Amino acid sequence: MSHTTKEVELRARAPVAFDSNIRKASQWLHSVKAYFTINTAVYSTDEKKVVTALAYMMEGTAASWSDTFYQVCEGRTAKYGTWADFEKEFREMFIPADASIVALNKIQKLKQLQKSLTSYIAKFRSLVAVANIKESHVLIHMFNLGLNNDLLRAIHLMGEIPTDFDKYITAITKIDSNINHGKTTIALTNTN
Repeated sequence: MSHTTKEVELRARAPVAFDSNIRKASQWLHSVKAYFTINTAVYSTDEKKVVTALAYMMEGTAASWSDTFYQVCEGRTAKYGTWADFEKEFREMFIPADASIVALNKIQKLKQLQKSLTSYIAKFRSLVAVANIKESHVLIHMFNLGLNNDLLRAIHLMGEIPTDFDKYITAITKIDSNINHGKTTIALTNTN
């Protein structure tokens, strides 16, 4: 007797309905992709992914786009096409081409100032995702443009500065933690 196991879908924050708001399109697409990633056993085919994404497009212009997509798919042999094709069509419709230019401009104006390093990194990473910048040397340069001067000086005092962006972020985070620990230690010493 053979047993087949049914794949269980993890219910970790299912995507919300997409209403065609272009300011939220990229975020929605990322949430759908993340949902598919944690549920790879359930969403194992392009067709399952495309049909599921379409099911979340039930409001505003997204609903009529979804209906049109279904109608176009009816006559095709590879019914819904690939996920990559769907994503490309979705981006063309809901994520304006100039979104990356807008994000790039925001990155150039982004400054850490008195914000925590964590919030600066989070904002920087979200803009970089939209701007679609992947080269480490470019990311590091742009990140440094908005970094506060204390951290910038400290990273340049390191013997060897990481050239990989993720390693650079790890290094700058350690430096920030050490600076903050030093400030706390000094403050405690001065109160005694």
